[in-house]
Amino acid sequence: MYILQARRALRALKGLVRLQALVRGHNVRKQAQMTMRSMQALVRVQARVRARRLELAHEKLQRKTEEEDERRLPVDEDFMNPNNLLKSYKWDRRNQSSDNFKENASKKHDAVMKRERALAYAYAFQVCNTLH
Repeated sequence: MYILQARRALRALKGLVRLQALVRGHNVRKQAQMTMRSMQALVRVQARVRARRLELAHEKLQRKTEEEDERRLPVDEDFMNPNNLLKSYKWDRRNQSSDNFKENASKKHDAVMKRERALAYAYAFQVCNTLH
């Protein structure tokens, strides 16, 4: 008689353990899904911030090159005067060819973009390390 009750109790206990495992598994999956959603939201925000920073850097560099173009447009009359030979031999940024100027501007732009990407990567890596 006691053996039968013990078997029933053991079977009930096994059922209870299965039920607990099922509930815990569901809770763990639910928590993992919530964590994944928050991580995705964080990654989206970081991507927006990175894109905006790159956009701002690009605009800033464009404004700078436009300002340099505007500064180069007015030609100094003394500079073009053939009587003033010493000044005409003096190096001036205005003597750059447009190809050289565009090449230098392109190199500066690439350097700024690389720097921004490196900063964004470093920030993302730092955030990932703080989450773990």
